[in-house]
Amino acid sequence: MNAEHGEQAYQTYQNPLLTPILAQLLADAPVHKLHELMQRLANQGCLPDWETTAEIQLFRTNFLLMNGLYQLQQRLLECGTWLQVIPLALQLVPIPAGHPGLQQADPLRDYYLDWRNCFVTTQQEVELLLHDFWRIYAARPTLSAQVRRQALATLGLRDTATYPMIRQRWKQLALQHHPDRQGDALQFMAIRLAWEQLRDYSSAV
Repeated sequence: MNAEHGEQAYQTYQNPLLTPILAQLLADAPVHKLHELMQRLANQGCLPDWETTAEIQLFRTNFLLMNGLYQLQQRLLECGTWLQVIPLALQLVPIPAGHPGLQQADPLRDYYLDWRNCFVTTQQEVELLLHDFWRIYAARPTLSAQVRRQALATLGLRDTATYPMIRQRWKQLALQHHPDRQGDALQFMAIRLAWEQLRDYSSAV
């Protein structure tokens, strides 16, 4: 889809990655990482070329994957399977008793299921998103605990992690994955968002 199609493009857009994503999720590995999933789909030639800047290309590709994951989460729920959507821990699990399913508020799901956020977001807004998106939603008291757990999982930390542990882990992962050090840009984006989210959460409690 070309950028010049404007805001009307998202209204009828169909995600072409649903089948390829599901095939990967059903492969041998029980747990998948988002950046590895992206790489496998790229190797298969499944990812579209948006004919735009590198930043928007990365943003829209990431959006396409997350949108596909959340669409599949909805469909798989009807089959009695829960798709856990955490960037570093994507996996299919049986639905436990009392699981709220899609009844529980999830701002990330709402964001990635709205195609306007994919096609209307500008390059400048991508950077703004990195700084502000998690801060906006983490400020909602009913979501703070859920958001914190997901961010900790992204950083590979337990729920009992203290703020100094979180800060130290962020610094380690930032050095390891920063694009300027030949790191993976998508994974750096994920850990940066998680760090900003946890930093703001810690200052709010």
